Amino acid sequence: MRALIIEPSPTYQRILSRMLESYDFDITFVDTATAGFRAMREHSFQFVCVAMYLADLTGIEFCQHVRSEGQAKALPIFIVTSESNPELLSSALAAGATDIVRKDDLPRLEEALHALIPLGPFRYNISGKALYLEDSLTVAKATDAKLKRLGLSMDHAFSIQQALELLQHNKYELIMTDIVLQDNETGIDFIKQLRSEVRFQQTPILAVTSLESVNRRILALQSGANDYISKPVLDEELFARINNLISANRLVDQLTRERQRLLELATKDHLTGLYNRHFMGEVAKRRFAEANKQQLPLSLLVIDIDHFKQVNDQHGHHIGDKVLKRLAEALREQFSEQDCIARFGGEEFVVLLHQCDLTDATAKAQQLCERLQQLKPEGIATSASIGVTSLNPAQTEYFDEVFARADKALYQAKQSGRNQVVASSA
Repeated sequence: MRALIIEPSPTYQRILSRMLESYDFDITFVDTATAGFRAMREHSFQFVCVAMYLADLTGIEFCQHVRSEGQAKALPIFIVTSESNPELLSSALAAGATDIVRKDDLPRLEEALHALIPLGPFRYNISGKALYLEDSLTVAKATDAKLKRLGLSMDHAFSIQQALELLQHNKYELIMTDIVLQDNETGIDFIKQLRSEVRFQQTPILAVTSLESVNRRILALQSGANDYISKPVLDEELFARINNLISANRLVDQLTRERQRLLELATKDHLTGLYNRHFMGEVAKRRFAEANKQQLPLSLLVIDIDHFKQVNDQHGHHIGDKVLKRLAEALREQFSEQDCIARFGGEEFVVLLHQCDLTDATAKAQQLCERLQQLKPEGIATSASIGVTSLNPAQTEYFDEVFARADKALYQAKQSGRNQVVASSA
């Protein structure tokens, strides 16, 4: 569909363009009535929007001229104006304008479009890929054409096996399935199989069923279908249901990502990506409770980067931040995923070693000390002092007292010349 916008203001051209995009218009912009007449001779338009005041004519005069041609009596012509003079507005309607829209009330233009333009897929902002399990090639081809109008490409499968093979290699925004399939297969079986796998539990599924199969529709929903549509399928109903399913799923994805982002903000150090002090405390509560109950070994490392203030003073905080990031990467590489690594603040780090006794923890701390000395991030020589201690198996201990013991060992390492490991038994 084509729309003609006769508007001298680039700002309102952009505003009107954004408004018409959802209707899938091919938009032609001109800034004078003369250019508008020329465009109408060259193309057929389904909608015209004209400003009240142009360089050569008014919007009212433009309407009079168009309506006098006789061939454009049914063409919707809207005049956009900042005027509120009732007599002027009456003159515009008498001249043949379909409606008058004030510039401070442009949503009214969209309301008018809803009434004038037939419902269709151009209303929806959908893209992506759909899978349709359907044993009729004719039905599949017809549905493919409809989905293309929505902006969806479609893969077609004749059988459940073919559908599962396609799902192995493609990601789909939507899965559609007929309920009655060939070779005694059913869409119900397919839906159940999909929902049994974690990766498909959130994928929207639309069941397609016949009008008389009320029980099948209920069974489809109970099996995990998000919605159903009855045959014969009405285009606008199909478009609306697909739009609702995909939009809802995208909203869930967006909320999940936002929840994950907020969780990371609450648990991670923004500079290094390591856990923060608060999260370490939460993990430590669980780990110490488990270790005390089951008599499991548990060790703690407190790490302080030597003379880090000099790095900031000599090279600037920007370089200091890069050094900290590289040191954090080295910590992640050194320890396992079961170990909890946190930045406690500034240049101090803490590592909670899962099921690790004092002997192994001291050896790991020594390896780390040597590695950091060789690392030279940003070409800067670095070293670390490390205090090590372990949970006393003979008594019940908790994080605060074990941390205090490791911190005291760290202080001894720094007092003894730095770049070394000091272990403290309970």
